[in-house]
Amino acid sequence: MVPDRVLVERLVALVLVVISLVYFLLGWRIPLPDVGDDSPFSARSFPLALGAIGTVLSLMLLLRPSAGPSIGVRTFAWARAAGLVLMMFLYALLINHLGFVVTSALFLACAFRVLGERRIFVLTTVAAGVSLGLWLLFRMLDVRLDWGLFGRLLS
Repeated sequence: MVPDRVLVERLVALVLVVISLVYFLLGWRIPLPDVGDDSPFSARSFPLALGAIGTVLSLMLLLRPSAGPSIGVRTFAWARAAGLVLMMFLYALLINHLGFVVTSALFLACAFRVLGERRIFVLTTVAAGVSLGLWLLFRMLDVRLDWGLFGRLLS
């Protein structure tokens, strides 16, 4: 006997609520430095935000009306998912060698391609723009990212 699809979805949503709440509560246990800076962000900020967002989204999933037919195991795009996982693995391997900007741009362009984007101009400009934009954001936050091989060649 196969369990009802709606019941399975509700159970998964309930598990996600519990995990998100536990993550949120454990975020409060992260120690703060003794230095009294007036920074609005601390070591707790991201875990608390992530826990709160996860809790809200999983509660929405738990309380939403039951949907129509969902994607089954047979209709899932396994090749695309496997390609994305492989690219994430390659990203982790290459980021120390090629640097953040180049590796991120390559990853994003390849991921867009796997997900169905075919226009080369869109692939390259969006991937490069997002990578450079993130690098600039990190730079403004005073986080130095490695330029990899290109940084070593320039210095």
